[in-house]
Amino acid sequence: MRQLSEKTWVLEGACNIGFLVFDNEVTLIDSGNDKEAGRKINKIIKEKNWTLKNIINTHSNADHIGGNNYLQNLTNCNIYASQLEDAFINYPELEKAFLWGGFEIKELRNKFFCAKSSKVTATLNANTKFENRLDIISLRGHFMNMIGVVTGDNDVFLADSIFGENIIEKYGLPFIYDVKEYIQTLNRISNMNARYYIPSHGNITEDIKPLVLKNLDVINKTKDQLIQIIHMGKTFESILKEYCDVNEIELNGAQYALIGSTIRSMLTYLAEEDEIEYNFDNNLMLWKKTA
Repeated sequence: MRQLSEKTWVLEGACNIGFLVFDNEVTLIDSGNDKEAGRKINKIIKEKNWTLKNIINTHSNADHIGGNNYLQNLTNCNIYASQLEDAFINYPELEKAFLWGGFEIKELRNKFFCAKSSKVTATLNANTKFENRLDIISLRGHFMNMIGVVTGDNDVFLADSIFGENIIEKYGLPFIYDVKEYIQTLNRISNMNARYYIPSHGNITEDIKPLVLKNLDVINKTKDQLIQIIHMGKTFESILKEYCDVNEIELNGAQYALIGSTIRSMLTYLAEEDEIEYNFDNNLMLWKKTA
């Protein structure tokens, strides 16, 4: 547990979790990836004689909502999330179907892709106040309607809008749902003036600009690689294979779903930027550079 101010704590780990404490009542920012994370959170809260009141889920990916079920059943706490994300939290099996584009393969049937269900108490909108204490901000791009939280001390919880250097070095391109929104969010983050910036997957920092540039560099590198890979009439499968070959990625079922989804999003983005286009030939969807 790292204390940033009188009211703000962060449980640092694979997924950083915020503890915002007001009058000994805790509002969590996300809940970790599983029941064990929920148990750890509850142990900390009991040791400090706090009470869990709320969980704000920045988005609905399993590693951010995995402790919800345990904590809500134990404490009857409120859970808040944005619209669209609330549906995936209430019905986590949607994430598996979304990633696969149909009934999922067995490699997606685990806690990393499907948390246990929890009940969202109410939805939150961006650019509003939560309990007159916390500012809710939009961080769209990584997932459908991701949000962040700015505290009264001007510390900002950035969710998965930006990834730490260790994540980039290990995985390369992060999961992205909407590339255009992701880039716009990174640019907004670069212009923020916060005291501490807290990514969910990365180190807490007082200077976010270098990390913004690293994340933008990964996107630009991927764009350049894809445009180079796409010549005349390549299928998605061929593009994915060549991208993974170039980046020395060995696919399995889970990686196929995650990387494949992101590459599809990148192809959509490049098509909307008029850098590539697609057509159908003999029932094959073929991608090529624009003339």
